[in-house]
Amino acid sequence: MPAAAGTVAAAAKKILPSVVTISEESSSESGTGSGTIIRADGHILTNNHVVSGASDGGTLTVTLQDGRTFDARVVATDPSSDLAVIKIDATGLPAATFGNSDALNIGELVVAVGSPLGLNGTVTSGIVSAMHRPVRTGDSTVQDQQNTVLDAIQTDAPINPGNSGGPLVNSRGEIIGVNSAIATVGGGGGSPFGGSQQSGNIGVGFAIPGNYAESVATQLITSGRAQHPYLGVTASTADENSRSTAASGSGAQIRSMVRGGPAESAGLQAGDVITKLGGRAVSDVDSLIAAVRSHAIGDEVEVTYIRSGQSTTAKAKLALQPPTS
Repeated sequence: MPAAAGTVAAAAKKILPSVVTISEESSSESGTGSGTIIRADGHILTNNHVVSGASDGGTLTVTLQDGRTFDARVVATDPSSDLAVIKIDATGLPAATFGNSDALNIGELVVAVGSPLGLNGTVTSGIVSAMHRPVRTGDSTVQDQQNTVLDAIQTDAPINPGNSGGPLVNSRGEIIGVNSAIATVGGGGGSPFGGSQQSGNIGVGFAIPGNYAESVATQLITSGRAQHPYLGVTASTADENSRSTAASGSGAQIRSMVRGGPAESAGLQAGDVITKLGGRAVSDVDSLIAAVRSHAIGDEVEVTYIRSGQSTTAKAKLALQPPTS
């Protein structure tokens, strides 16, 4: 009996053939994650933290839903977005399609597919709980876009260690997110999958928006690196004194700026507390990074900031983030 359109069963039937299990083996660790075939020639989208061990001499094995296994190689990675593309030597594979993550609505049905705890082909469902959640998934130092901070989709679809890199799809089975982080009790927010097997689903999971993931994946395949916008600041969450001075309650305080960068060119100064960017509230440094990353290179955004207790706005044109090395 065919699955009724718009149901979990229909979405699962469409996406399942495109979902793979990724096994990583290295001298120091081993782990299992998930991925999605995005091109019939064997290109697979996953998380950077799922395959990062391969850069240290580790190996990657991909298992398809039909049971076939392949050695895989890393095409390119983008640690700043926690995304990566790997490839297997195969053709005629069932490639998934992307939906429009910008068109998602709070409360909309979503389906997560992957290999939680190594259980390949696991399907769970839930709803879009929230959008534009700034979620940190790494321990990088704070410097504009140098962190892995996701402008994430929040969902209550049950996801667990091993789901990382797998798809979050809409009711049509189209990719609208890449499952990337979960909140755990005592974890203080988003934490990467693939960590302690003691950590599990509590109904708060996060996914990288599909539109953004598709753009990054295309760049990784075609040029080997992804380009991102940046504001050109080093910032930190405003402390109590700066918040009191700003009389704003929250924000991201500029510590330093890139000479000639977007922020300096817009007239911002060290010490200013940014409270809004591009119409989005900025409550801390993570939300600033997520707000910047939600825009494109060359976008002109309105920045609201507090200086000497006064709220001011300026226009900043986001520029290409320079390479980190």
